[in-house]
Amino acid sequence: MGALSCFGEKTTSAIVGFILVGVGFLFVIAGLTVLPIFGFIIALPAFAASYPLLRSAFREACEYYEK
Repeated sequence: MGALSCFGEKTTSAIVGFILVGVGFLFVIAGLTVLPIFGFIIALPAFAASYPLLRSAFREACEYYEK
């Protein structure tokens, strides 16, 4: 398998992960200024959901092409 065998999967994971991090930061800012409780309730799951996506996007090998 070549280096680009799962390029689409990694790109999609990276884009969605960065979008979720951005949404998390927006809700943290909203939580600090406008919506104190609601902002943090939305921001924490957004950060938690972005972690596995970004971790898989920047891993060298693809998960299902390793073997």
